[in-house]
Formats: sequence, structure tokens, C-alpha cells
Amino acid sequence: CINAKIQKLSAEENLLQQKCTKCHAIKIPDNYTKADWKFNVERMAQRAGLTPKEIQSIINLNKK
Repeated sequence: CINAKIQKLSAEENLLQQKCTKCHAIKIPDNYTKADWKFNVERMAQRAGLTPKEIQSIINLNKK
């Protein structure tokens, strides 16, 4: 069944996919240090149209 192959995304992961992939390929949060991930999310937040709550949700995806 194809539905079994579709990974269910968390709300935060879905937000990352919807907002951030408009301009570039999806980035994996844990491929970056916490500081680098936070810096990059905050730097691109305005272009992506993120609210402060959305910014924090995406930053929190980094589990390192």
C-alpha cells in the first residue's frame, strides 16, 4: 500500500518543508551545530515569511 510508504511529518517538519523549500532543497537540522542552525533560520526567516513562533519551532528541530 502506498500510504504505508508515506512518512508522517510532525507539524514542525511540515513547516520546514513548506516554507524553506520554496527557495532551496530541504536541509537536515542535525547536519548543523545548534548555533549554525539558529543563525541560518533567523537569517532566512523574513524571506520565508516565518512568524516568531514558526522560527522557534524550526530552530527546535535541531536535536543535537
